[in-house]
Amino acid sequence: MTTLGIDLGATHVRAGLVDRDGRLSDVTRQVLPPGPAARLDAVRAVLAHYPEAAAVGLAVAGTVRDGVLTWSANLGLSDVDFAAELGRPVAVINDARAAGLAEARFGAGAGAATVLLVTVGTGLGGALVTGGRPHEGTGHAGEVGHLVLDAGGPPCRCGNHGCWEQLAGGVALNRTGAGLGPDGGGTPGAARLAAAAAAGQPRAVAALARHAREFARGLDSLCAVLAPHTVVLGGGLVARSGPIREAYLAAARTLRWHTGPVRPARLGDDAGVIGAALAANLS
Repeated sequence: MTTLGIDLGATHVRAGLVDRDGRLSDVTRQVLPPGPAARLDAVRAVLAHYPEAAAVGLAVAGTVRDGVLTWSANLGLSDVDFAAELGRPVAVINDARAAGLAEARFGAGAGAATVLLVTVGTGLGGALVTGGRPHEGTGHAGEVGHLVLDAGGPPCRCGNHGCWEQLAGGVALNRTGAGLGPDGGGTPGAARLAAAAAAGQPRAVAALARHAREFARGLDSLCAVLAPHTVVLGGGLVARSGPIREAYLAAARTLRWHTGPVRPARLGDDAGVIGAALAANLS
């Protein structure tokens, strides 16, 4: 029996059929059109491409409660009941929780009783998987990037100041990289910071070390509360080899409250699709 997993991200929708061993087949990927209605149509088109799927899981970048996408800043969608919109049962799960579920079952956390996944992208996301199931709470579990580490820090889109992602997420790395000086090629700030650190520029090396320390500080706080057996680091900025990945992994291995393994995620872009399919089989 195959299950359809759909990963609805901020800019693309990716889907594929997933078997019981986590193997992917017939993978498709397309750019999302602008506008909420067009994005829902894109999901309908993906669903129509896989009529043979026995069940459907949907990972989405946003907060989910009782199968409803309650809010997604990146997608411009809120209060969307996908089962009603698509006309069939759909298991809806937050994208970070889907990735955590996949990594805990088939990836870097396989075999661990409790897995904490933290994703480093534009922001910081997270998921706690215990006994093969992601912790959901009231719906927004995993919004780890909004831990407040410095109340006098930079403003965050959530309305608070000094959130963890504002100190250690991609938004922080981009801000620091942009401050290194003019760049005529439009290179993202995080990439500029990584290149400058790789070249040994003292200012960039020091800045990256500072962000890595802030990342470890927030992660240590999570581990003090959650006490995971294994920590998995994922997301685009950790997936790519280079100074950012090395600095963040090294810092994460010096924690006070976690002495177990800290591993990079293994499943890459497949994690959301596989995790969505797993969520469909959990429901």
